[in-house]
Amino acid sequence: MKKKFVLTLALVLMVAASLMAATPLEVSGSFKAGYEFTFASAGNSVDAIENGNEAEVVTLLDFATDFWKVSFTANQAVLYHDEAEVKATAEIYLDKALAEQGVDMGDLAVTLHVGDDVSGSAPTVFADKNDWAAGLSMATAADNFGVTVKYADLVTVYASVDPALADLPMVIGATFYPVEGVDAAVGYTNDANAIIGSAKIDVAKLAGLDFAFCVTAEDIYRIDAKTNELNIDAATTIEGIGLYVAYQMTPADVSKLAAKASYGTTVGGFGVSASFKAQMDDLADIANKTTYTVEAGANYVMGTVTYALDAAYEVDGDFTLTTSVSMSF
Repeated sequence: MKKKFVLTLALVLMVAASLMAATPLEVSGSFKAGYEFTFASAGNSVDAIENGNEAEVVTLLDFATDFWKVSFTANQAVLYHDEAEVKATAEIYLDKALAEQGVDMGDLAVTLHVGDDVSGSAPTVFADKNDWAAGLSMATAADNFGVTVKYADLVTVYASVDPALADLPMVIGATFYPVEGVDAAVGYTNDANAIIGSAKIDVAKLAGLDFAFCVTAEDIYRIDAKTNELNIDAATTIEGIGLYVAYQMTPADVSKLAAKASYGTTVGGFGVSASFKAQMDDLADIANKTTYTVEAGANYVMGTVTYALDAAYEVDGDFTLTTSVSMSF
């Protein structure tokens, strides 16, 4: 009787283990809470760093098998009571499913994207170091689905459409990898009747440099409006010092320029950082459209919790002081 019980228990454990292996659960994310104190001539203020009642909880839950992956949408307050809706996206690997049925796709990989958070943006390889780029996206009622087709390491094509809208907005684009160190992408959407093209050149890899140096560019042309948005940036890291320069010509033909230098290191267990940024929002009026920002910060990790103090000062502008605690998992 004892042997039978042990064998039964072993069988149950084996089945449970196989089920867990079939659908592994990957949990990762971060929690951050604190306060931002702003000292300004127009009046001081204190703002809590939070997102609803969850502080800045970013939770990513992935259920994955060899044939599909389901991911909860990031940055949402996931509540597991009151039958609350949980938004998720699924990736279905059609090439792997077909391979199991005896259809060998060779170097062709096909992935179907369905659910809540399917991208409606055209692909781009632009780094956007200064967060200026508008990108190119179609209008969507969050009912769109997409498909990715990749051939070896040569090209990746992405397309998405929202059949729930009467004008049937869609986006299609392709990313190419012609040589090692060079990437390029093109895209189009009928929603804005616009074309996007971008390129990335890893100069360090091409030239064999011993420090990082990369240049990226992106151009968006709206056919009906006959407007053009051009973005270019270059970034490098030398001896721990990060540098970037970003340029933008807006659709209104306004030229903008930004440059930033930053440095971070560890001193006596404390992580310290500092940066200086100059941003010119109109090169035709530099005197009145230029801002200078100085930032500095320090953090200390104790018991896997990071305690941080950050400060930022915009010359002739506001001074902000931010205290926070955060943890990652």
